[in-house]
Amino acid sequence: PEKADLFFKQRLISFQEEWEKKFGWKLFNPLPKEDEHHLKTLRIPLTNEQKEFDEQVLSLVKVFIDSLNEKELSKGLTMQNGAKGIDKFEAFLKAKNVRFRGMLEFLRDLQELRSTGAAHLKGSKYEKIKATFSIGQKDLSKVFEDILIKSATTMNSLENHFIGRSRGLGEEIGDIS
Repeated sequence: PEKADLFFKQRLISFQEEWEKKFGWKLFNPLPKEDEHHLKTLRIPLTNEQKEFDEQVLSLVKVFIDSLNEKELSKGLTMQNGAKGIDKFEAFLKAKNVRFRGMLEFLRDLQELRSTGAAHLKGSKYEKIKATFSIGQKDLSKVFEDILIKSATTMNSLENHFIGRSRGLGEEIGDIS
């Protein structure tokens, strides 16, 4: 698919399959039945309305961050009390001697966008994160398309490093060392 939303969905499915073949577990837990609509309705917003943008950001974060397989990511690792999702993912990467600073920053920024924009009242923290995603400088549809491309690129980077191949839309993301 050439559209970022369709590509992301296809990429997620193929990435999950490849990751599971390599590690024996899925990086992203399947969504509960009551949350499956978040993936099914994930798309580039049709309008430049804040409500539609917020709903899509919320859905993407549920699919791509909230569903990280924390149980498997933290196996065999010593974790700080209260460590969740992205922190566990970072610890997993460090244990594998991989650093994807740009990727982790993107995931944290996306989580912050959801927290300050879609999940809670917008305030000064939202005003700060807006600049990161060029909100106000581009149409919200374009902003979300860019976010989907970076999300697909994240999977490309992980697949390229851990599985040995990467496909399509976008190059790798982040500083790898």
